[in-house]
Amino acid sequence: MGGPEGPLGEVATALAAGRTAAQVIDAHGRLAWVSEQMLMLAGADDDTDVGYGEHVDEVLERPLWRDLLTPEAVETLRRDLHPRLDGQTDPAAPLWVLPLGLQVGARQRSVGMLGVGLRHADGSPMGAALIYAPLLPARVLALVSEGDEAMFTRMADLSEPAKRPAAIVFADVDSSGPLSRRLPTPAYFELIRGITTAFDALVARHGGIVGKHAGDGASAYFLTEGHGSDSEAASAALRVVQGLPGAVAEVVADLAETGVDVSDEHCRLNVGAHWGADLFIGQVVTGGRLEVTALGDEVNECARVEQVAAGGQRLVSKTLVERLGEEAAAELGLRPRSLTYRMLAELTRDGGAAGGKAERDAGSLAVHDLG
Repeated sequence: MGGPEGPLGEVATALAAGRTAAQVIDAHGRLAWVSEQMLMLAGADDDTDVGYGEHVDEVLERPLWRDLLTPEAVETLRRDLHPRLDGQTDPAAPLWVLPLGLQVGARQRSVGMLGVGLRHADGSPMGAALIYAPLLPARVLALVSEGDEAMFTRMADLSEPAKRPAAIVFADVDSSGPLSRRLPTPAYFELIRGITTAFDALVARHGGIVGKHAGDGASAYFLTEGHGSDSEAASAALRVVQGLPGAVAEVVADLAETGVDVSDEHCRLNVGAHWGADLFIGQVVTGGRLEVTALGDEVNECARVEQVAAGGQRLVSKTLVERLGEEAAAELGLRPRSLTYRMLAELTRDGGAAGGKAERDAGSLAVHDLG
């Protein structure tokens, strides 16, 4: 259905332009339009029969809406809409708000529904617009809006954990202990914040998903399903690996200009990159955070690769490099047929704790230093 015509169509067009989760109901209580955002929340698309032309009572009985709205929300909507659609409310008070519960991604979320009574120029009823929005203070919404929208969209697509092939990147600051002791704490904080921001920006630019941040460490995933092929996902990850030294150098230079005694030789990132053919990836949502995490042997192996890297090494696994097609490799300036690899066990750190774990968990992994 292309959408309603006339004044109701103008309302629908305005709501669509605002990218709101919304519905439009005509003067007879029939569903006239549902926004793309609302369809996405409901797990539907433009071809799904959502109940256009049916009375709202029938629409609310459809499994699609029963799955999205909690039982309490269904009854609240039904009870609230009837008097408004029947003209039993004051036309001078066309706005109303209801708190409702939605069931999205197997979790219940509280939203506010803003109802707007619609009337023709002569005052006759035209219908109603129902607009759904999160029950969050403006300052919290402003904080969320600072994030990368495309990144958040990719994260939202992972509400259902599943097996997904992906490239993995782990990075942390080399010799961070001595560096943190040498620099004033505020300056060290600014340095780590700058590096983390630069890492996230690179990942976002190349279509990846930021994983966990822990101290001065960061991780990211580049999913095949988001890039179209294994080669493109591997290429995106390697572009980030190639771009990290320059990004960190800019952060260091900006901090040095403020008078902080720090230089490139003091601050390098150790990087490990690997391929996971069968990772289990999905959202982890708690009261304090939303993040995407991945589980699988290759994630642990990539962590060991990064732990073995030293002095700003960028170690990439043979498994990852060999996912590249010829064209993707050429664009990266790589010649996979001429690269040589070493076993991770050969690079372990003098038998230390990190080296021992790496040799045990991923010692036979073949890696190449892009540095």
